[in-house]
Amino acid sequence: MVIYIKAILLIAVLFLAITFGIQNSESVTLRYYFRLASIPLPLYLVIYASLIVGIIAGMAIDIYTRISLKGRLRKLERANASLREDLNKLTGETGEGVKETSEASPVEAGMRQTKALPSSQPVRPENETKAETESTPPESGQNA
Repeated sequence: MVIYIKAILLIAVLFLAITFGIQNSESVTLRYYFRLASIPLPLYLVIYASLIVGIIAGMAIDIYTRISLKGRLRKLERANASLREDLNKLTGETGEGVKETSEASPVEAGMRQTKALPSSQPVRPENETKAETESTPPESGQNA
């Protein structure tokens, strides 16, 4: 079903591109710096060429970003492995070791390790005592 929808969308885009080209077939001459001029080209060809150049430039930037992020991920994974080894060495003396997580991504592993607080419990600082919370007036602005 998805294939049919993609095919219909592709046909619609091609139809719009062809009709755009027919409607904008006047020739234009591009003028560059230093009085350089090009041969007369159809307007639709100039527009399509600039669109394709923009798509290629965007793809090149995306590829560069992905490559740099993969390199950074590898570096951070190596640092993480080194820190885990150090932690295992330190906690190995007491008999408590850090277990490796399964083959999950670092984000998934971090999500499993965090605890969610129930929404009904307010979050209090660790050094705040129960007596301090009882002596403070309510924040709702009511006078007792």
